[in-house]
Amino acid sequence: MTASTSRTRRSRWTAATALLTAGLLLTGCAADLPTPSPAPEESGPALTLDQNARVLESVNKAVAAADEALDPDQLASRVTGPALAVRTSQLEVAKESGSTDWVTVLPAEYQQIILPTTQTWPRTSFAITNSTEDLAPPRLLALVQEGPRDPFKLWGWVQLRPGLRMPAFADAKIGSEILAPDDSSLLISPQDVVAQYADLLTTGDGSAFADSFEPAAEDPFRTLLKGIAESQGALLAQERVEGTYTFSTVPRPDTPVQAVRTADGGAVVMAALDGTEVMEGKEGSVLSPTGTTASALLQGQTPTNRVTGGFTDMIALFVPPAGSDQKVMLVGYSHVQTSATFG
Repeated sequence: MTASTSRTRRSRWTAATALLTAGLLLTGCAADLPTPSPAPEESGPALTLDQNARVLESVNKAVAAADEALDPDQLASRVTGPALAVRTSQLEVAKESGSTDWVTVLPAEYQQIILPTTQTWPRTSFAITNSTEDLAPPRLLALVQEGPRDPFKLWGWVQLRPGLRMPAFADAKIGSEILAPDDSSLLISPQDVVAQYADLLTTGDGSAFADSFEPAAEDPFRTLLKGIAESQGALLAQERVEGTYTFSTVPRPDTPVQAVRTADGGAVVMAALDGTEVMEGKEGSVLSPTGTTASALLQGQTPTNRVTGGFTDMIALFVPPAGSDQKVMLVGYSHVQTSATFG
């Protein structure tokens, strides 16, 4: 028995509609958006739309070539960070299982480009894709350039929640401010909000930080994890197993958060988390995962009464500006199993 790996092309989303002022409805037309000016010390975007188009084209070609060959080694030139860990695992599972159904689709057409005003390095840009061919929600991508002679690489992605009213950003001709991890202009700093959200995912409504976030029932990621815990817990509790299920997560070590200013003074914060699920049955029982991902990752290992699964999760949160009475809201997430061991 094993938890769902949530690696299908279409994630299981709850029906939740997030409302933000001065926003862009992903499933409709843009509202009249405010046009913020760049920070006084900035002189506009660090790259042009044409330059960014070439960056995205190069990234897409590298990802497509790796997907075609099921060869993770072809990713390194244009993929990095949590995106590299996730895509590498997805391609390895695809090769082992003979199916690409669990490889995330990343559309190559975009409805919005968010360019940085950063004149130093590292630099981060963002893009929002169109919906996928099977009408799954758009993806928010983050790309990072570590130094002036380095190429931009895909750093991470999340699937946006359906019906989301995306916060408004500055026009790409103006550029958007990239925030430091400890920026104090927000309700909660980027690095702190990620740590608090990880605690919320681990401890649930009992978290000391629960009041700063939208209700659990409105957050599709928390709803997903709760459903997995309940279903797997029920299976493991059967008399022949008498087992337990636990899930915990922490911010991914040595992986900086990516935060970009929104038009209302808030920010969208992207980050990576390391999730761990443990399924354990009574002594003498044997757990046999049936899911494609877990089965591929456990290939060749000797079954026991305990299975530990590792997940590389990517999240995006909207964080209101300091002094706001709004709650922190999940913008999107990616929940992908990247390891599994017996014992």
